[in-house]
Amino acid sequence: MNRKKTVLVVVAHADDMEFLAAGTVARFVRECGYDVYEYILTDNSKGSYRLAPEELIAVSAREAIEAGRVLGLKEVRLEGYPDAYLNETNPNVLRGRIMSMIREVKADIVMSWDPFAPYEDHPDHRVTGMAAYEAASFSGNPLFHPEHAHAPYPATEAYWFAKVPTNADLFVDISSTIDTKLEALLKHDCQMLLTIDGLVQEAKSVGAEIHALANLGPDGHRALIDAAIRSFCAETGEEAGMPYAEQFRYQKLGMLDKVLGTAYVTPDFPM
Repeated sequence: MNRKKTVLVVVAHADDMEFLAAGTVARFVRECGYDVYEYILTDNSKGSYRLAPEELIAVSAREAIEAGRVLGLKEVRLEGYPDAYLNETNPNVLRGRIMSMIREVKADIVMSWDPFAPYEDHPDHRVTGMAAYEAASFSGNPLFHPEHAHAPYPATEAYWFAKVPTNADLFVDISSTIDTKLEALLKHDCQMLLTIDGLVQEAKSVGAEIHALANLGPDGHRALIDAAIRSFCAETGEEAGMPYAEQFRYQKLGMLDKVLGTAYVTPDFPM
């Protein structure tokens, strides 16, 4: 059954989606014609070795909106929780905010950090994944947050991504959108500089002299990130026989197909 779906991407930080899911998001927009919304929970105020938090928050927000424009998103919404402290937020409140967004945009597909993936070091990622999972699981139940302005709406699919994917059996070929993914990712310039600065710090700590890091020009970080992400996506795709791929743990939400033995809910990409 072909129908237009709405996608909600729930992330902790402004560049999370671009690193792990933007190629797929671009395919949702371009090829499927779906409306895609991004909900960024934190203010990204820890995402730099160079900028003060106040300046960084404003710069990161502008870059996130520009990246969303590249991908063709309907909206990039910034919630503004303090970066790195989502674990101090009441989990019921956080779940409720995500559930409200699901109901507002009538999200059929939720994409977020996999709440059950191992070896995730960032508390914001872990908290975001579990809150998104719970919100998506109960967004259709009218007794959850009856005070919401929008009616209950059941999300029916989830695409979970992770740094170390587990049971992630859906590979999406992003050969047609790898350039768009990278264009969007590189809009997050403050985050890309953070990545490079972190590598430089690591190299110094182990006494390594790395020519590629020591001799970067003004835009050298962009070429380095571009090459690294292409290599990463190529390695991901190799397992599935694809030039470039992103990897997800795909999950049907709800019980319709399981109870009735039907196939109304199906992924948009072959598994």
